[in-house]
Amino acid sequence: MTFIQVLKTAFFHIPLIKFISKADFSKVIVILLGSTVLLAIPITLQVIDIFQDVQADSQEIAQSIPDFTIVDGQLQTAEETEGFIYQTNSIIFTFDPQGKRTPTDVAADVTGSRIAVGLLKEQLIVYLPSSGLSVSLLDSNQLDFDYSEPALRNLNGAAIKDALANQSIPWLIKIVVFIVALYPTFLSLLVTLIMGTFIATIYTKLKLFPYTFFENLKMLIVSAALPSLISVLVQFILPSFDSSTFILFASLFLFTQGVKNTPKIDISR
Repeated sequence: MTFIQVLKTAFFHIPLIKFISKADFSKVIVILLGSTVLLAIPITLQVIDIFQDVQADSQEIAQSIPDFTIVDGQLQTAEETEGFIYQTNSIIFTFDPQGKRTPTDVAADVTGSRIAVGLLKEQLIVYLPSSGLSVSLLDSNQLDFDYSEPALRNLNGAAIKDALANQSIPWLIKIVVFIVALYPTFLSLLVTLIMGTFIATIYTKLKLFPYTFFENLKMLIVSAALPSLISVLVQFILPSFDSSTFILFASLFLFTQGVKNTPKIDISR
């Protein structure tokens, strides 16, 4: 089969899926990668929405930050300047020039998916929500930056406001988010399809169909193309939609429709 024939089978000719068992695996892999790209789109958009929310909240918080400078590795303000805690939907921000709060206090502020940020007397502290992604990428959900570091020596209130003044997220960031989203999306889809292949193999053995595990995997990958597309469209409306479960069961259904007319193994011999 040509790749075009494989593609047409995936979306328009489900009863012909049984012929995918003899197709080159390289053509099937392209379908798998295409499904991965599709499924990574809503994840990317959701992450970018979070970035935009955090950016908007950061700009809101920045307006409340008084003038300050870094002197001898410590945050300095006018004597009458008081510290404060500012909470938005995505950030809990602490400004503490008097040194009344510790990094432990800032960490305790983290709730749900909120980020905790602290401009403390001697350190800039960032705490991310505890998640497998943050820990796996950063080894920790805690980021500590001493004001004595060269990048922070010239930090001041005006610099923060200027840095957050840009309303748009750079395209490079969006591309990086999309590329990062591809990896967990591919793994999730692959695990779903392998699980489905075990079920499909049991089904074909019970039905006495002459397909191997590898052939079932190829057919199930192609069967998952249409459910993946439908899943993406649904996620635009319902972001919390369980795409993995839908893809698993929808792919198995299409798989059974595609192989149901397969000649059975003659066990009477």
